[in-house]
Amino acid sequence: MYAPPTTIAPPAPFPLVVAQSSAQEFVAPGVAREEIRLQTSAGPLVIHLIAVDTSEPTVRLGVVLAHDRLVSSGETVSSMAARTGAVAGVNADYFDIGNTNQPLNIVVRDGQLLRSPSNRVAFVVGTDRRVRFENPAFHGSLRYGDAQVPLTGVNIWPPEGGASLMTSAFGPLAPNPAVTAVSILPQIDTPGEYRVTDSIAPGPATGSLLAFGPAAAAIATPPPAGSTVEVTTVLDPPLDEIAQAAGGGPLLVADAQPVVDPNEPAPEEHDIRFPVSGAGLAAPATLLLVAVDGRIADTSVGLTRPEFGSLMRGLGAADAMAFDSGGSATLVARVLGDERSSVVNAPSDGLERPVADGVFVYSDAAYGAGPRLFARPAETLALPNASIPLRGAVVDVAGHVLAVVQLPPLVAAADPGEHSVPIRDGALQATVHYRTVEQVAKLAIEPPRPNPNPGESLGLRARGSDALGNAVALATVRWSVSGGSIMGEGTNAFYRAGSADGLVTANAGGAQDQTDVLVGRHVQALPLFAAENAGAWQFATAPKGAPGTLTFATVDSRPDSSDGVLSLPYDLDAERAAYATGDFALPGEPIDFSIDAFGDESGVALRAGFINRLGERQSLTLANRVDWSGWRRLAIALPPALNPPVHLASLYVVRLHEAPRATAGVIQWRNPAVTLAGSR
Repeated sequence: MYAPPTTIAPPAPFPLVVAQSSAQEFVAPGVAREEIRLQTSAGPLVIHLIAVDTSEPTVRLGVVLAHDRLVSSGETVSSMAARTGAVAGVNADYFDIGNTNQPLNIVVRDGQLLRSPSNRVAFVVGTDRRVRFENPAFHGSLRYGDAQVPLTGVNIWPPEGGASLMTSAFGPLAPNPAVTAVSILPQIDTPGEYRVTDSIAPGPATGSLLAFGPAAAAIATPPPAGSTVEVTTVLDPPLDEIAQAAGGGPLLVADAQPVVDPNEPAPEEHDIRFPVSGAGLAAPATLLLVAVDGRIADTSVGLTRPEFGSLMRGLGAADAMAFDSGGSATLVARVLGDERSSVVNAPSDGLERPVADGVFVYSDAAYGAGPRLFARPAETLALPNASIPLRGAVVDVAGHVLAVVQLPPLVAAADPGEHSVPIRDGALQATVHYRTVEQVAKLAIEPPRPNPNPGESLGLRARGSDALGNAVALATVRWSVSGGSIMGEGTNAFYRAGSADGLVTANAGGAQDQTDVLVGRHVQALPLFAAENAGAWQFATAPKGAPGTLTFATVDSRPDSSDGVLSLPYDLDAERAAYATGDFALPGEPIDFSIDAFGDESGVALRAGFINRLGERQSLTLANRVDWSGWRRLAIALPPALNPPVHLASLYVVRLHEAPRATAGVIQWRNPAVTLAGSR
């Protein structure tokens, strides 16, 4: 079994490590997790690691799609783990975030090809159980009558450069007048041969379809109902050698040497330090699933891609690849004493981001053998006389929870140093280890910048940590407040909001923290369509180049207003979407965005595009279907992934899953505004 290094000293360009701590824990037979905290010349780092012995017969690996479809609303890694019973897992491929949310590279699940590959590296589990990182290739063809058409993809919509084989795993098909789809049924006696049953309108794919884009139709007319089609698909390596596969990238390490992947996704992120996740292969037969927290200056600054590759080498990986990172980087594991997996890293959005797919670890170990008592935390730090809450469980040798045990809190000794305390439950015994320290390096009030309504009460909590970010149990906390009132002397306090914003201060263990309490909410109008901003808006379409012009007018009902009305023309017979684009910084930390839209009952969808402080784009739906006439107020909550400052990048018209009643017209916009926390 893999033995983690006792100290981490990755080669350059990894920053110089000046201090570190680590903690390991059993997850399941052949599966262990570790948390490593580093102080480096570039700042603090928190590394989360799952080590999987792939030779352990009770361990198996799997790939899970969000909601078991390629096109979906996305699903969190912890949700995928919970519904499939995984003991650990990590997010995988890059995806069409905020739109279809489908992964952008190969997906093989239980030997079934659900999406054909792109040209990027993929995580592949062979039918021999070996894990490898490689670039699968795909080609195929369709033969019917005298015609031969290239089959350029599986579950690629709309088809690119030829035809695509579509299955029910794709999900709903977005309307596309340039694509002809025919439904097909397999001929049981002749593998690879299908009978065309009918031409269909795009909609939810309930069976198998062949989709013919313009390039395929230029080669040959799509086959009519009743005809026979011979479908040939070739995957390299062969599909019968692949059990599971998921995309990602870039490749970081090969044969223990750093690699610059020529096909790396988002190459502009190559030297940007941010949260990362990935996988590595170490001897003997060990898979490492790794996530490094980032974008948290006081806790973990993240890594560049070359630094991530160096970390993998420092952990003993001879081969390694990255997965989609940033706010998507998520690692889950079954923490000993818990029944199901939970998030073990700190996603940079502040909570889990729904993603497209993930790689998961499963344990088939038998239930019930060798019960033992386990107390959490098994090891911790505490100030003198601090109360340490304990959670107890009886677990078997495979890590399954057999019973939950109620344990009284432990009071830390007053004298500094290491201490061990036996814990009993009947005939079972465990030991809790802790170290009494005299002060904390950092104190933090949670939640940061709370937002109660006037007169509302809310709970606050103070958390202490050492210089490496390890938690320290606190004793007495001195709370004070400016604006409102507060009660409490321990780690928890209750704040009652006044009529205006307040300031809360906590002191403990020689450290202090303060947080603003923003009371209530207020709406701030945005004069984005005022005459002076008209030149900052541009008309655009997808695909590019379709004709159209934005127009601006004064709001007739508000002649004293400095704002106006923006008119956005669209023609979805000639384009997929029509945009009004710009770059407008929104004030403060907006909670939601609202705007008036003049509906034309066309059935088109309305969306807004935003950019967060990291340059990441996200599209949010204002209306799934314009089924009204006249002005209507539309509002959308801005998710945590849009960490401020937030920029409005576009307002646009698009067709989503249903064919609109009318495909051309004009949508008018007025009165944009944001809701902000706090008094005016």
